[in-house]
Amino acid sequence: MAPYGDDVEQSAETKVGLEQFVRERADLLWEADGGPEGCAEEYWHRVLDQHLRERAHVLWQQEGRPEGREEEYWHRLRHFQAQ
Repeated sequence: MAPYGDDVEQSAETKVGLEQFVRERADLLWEADGGPEGCAEEYWHRVLDQHLRERAHVLWQQEGRPEGREEEYWHRLRHFQAQ
């Protein structure tokens, strides 16, 4: 992923950085909720989804908010994550 000029740390721009960011954030949320047994993966997926949606929104805004193309940016980031 390329930097988008927002306040997300540069390390979150790589796949390894993204996975570390998501893991750390998911662990924090999981612990804050009392560490419910058997739910860690659910937190990981929730944080990943939220993070990629936020990144997609920033990219969409930076490219002039093209009408009807919001989902394109989301799919592009999901594809990046899946590689």
